Amino acid sequence: MRIAIIGLPQSGKTTLFDALTGRQDDPGAYAAPGSVQVGVAHVRDPRVAAIAEIVKPRKTTYAAIEFVDLAGLFATERPDPDSAGALRDADGLVKVLRAFENPGVPPHKGAVDARRDLEEIDSDLFILDLDILERRIERLRVSVKKPTPRQEGEKVELALLERCHAHLQAHGSLSRFAATAEEEKALKCFCFLTQKPSAIVVNIGETQIGDGAAALACLGQRHEPTLAVAAAIEKELLALDPAERAPFLQDLGLAELSAQKVLAAVLAALDQITFFTAGEKELRAWLIPRGTTAVEAAGCVHTDLARGFIRAEVISAADFLQFGGWKDCRSHGKERLEGRDYVVQDGDVINIRFSV
Repeated sequence: MRIAIIGLPQSGKTTLFDALTGRQDDPGAYAAPGSVQVGVAHVRDPRVAAIAEIVKPRKTTYAAIEFVDLAGLFATERPDPDSAGALRDADGLVKVLRAFENPGVPPHKGAVDARRDLEEIDSDLFILDLDILERRIERLRVSVKKPTPRQEGEKVELALLERCHAHLQAHGSLSRFAATAEEEKALKCFCFLTQKPSAIVVNIGETQIGDGAAALACLGQRHEPTLAVAAAIEKELLALDPAERAPFLQDLGLAELSAQKVLAAVLAALDQITFFTAGEKELRAWLIPRGTTAVEAAGCVHTDLARGFIRAEVISAADFLQFGGWKDCRSHGKERLEGRDYVVQDGDVINIRFSV
């Protein structure tokens, strides 16, 4: 899963990227416009450590999310469509909004205003999607007039894109565009930015820690997961050993670093759930979209498991922990045998039986 972190200049999006991925960059170094930084953050699901205590695997692997920081996308009045290509490859977005005051870092347009910045980001994403739609519609309107083998298919595509265009103009976003499963498949190749699930991080200062609700209030009601994070402080604390970090967290009134809360917001935005494979060799957490079937989940582990799928042996994580593993769960009747169409639930511990 790849998530792009976006924000206006001086919003602290790169600082948040560092706080999530653990990258320690040179504070005086600035990435060239259009450059892409890539890092990985691990989802520290507490169920993984608890299951590991029972299974005692030789290897434990947490689920991972790849983050991308694209430099300079919103540095000009109009974002560069070519630079936005890296965004289109992302599965979702994290929009970073500045709420902190710092005289040494001049704010965008001379004043700190998170709501204005969000409206500007959303407007730029709207423009980028509108540009793609209008260019494709223009070409199709010419092409459908020619009697070619593709004509009927292009007519269907043109009608769909004209509906998208009308919806985008009316609502400013394609996030709630109504489409059939077949239409959604046809639209995937366009990778519309306003259709991508997103989470919002309001970047606050140290003095605002503990009062994040006030920083979020200016945004009003949002359908995206939204949270406040002091990214600069989080990055500094991440560089410390856990033992050294604890007293600073206590002084700030924080139970833990906020990285896992951001990851949870991302997973909520993308409607992802976690299942586990647990054996002596490896315990691993896997992220999948809600609604994934057992055979599709098997394919995430290995294509051979999906190709030769026989059945899935399933135990909920709660039962796995309560009864102490595979053997005792089976003796208490807590294991279920499920077929290929079983819809995987969050927390399922799954063993795939297959034959190839």
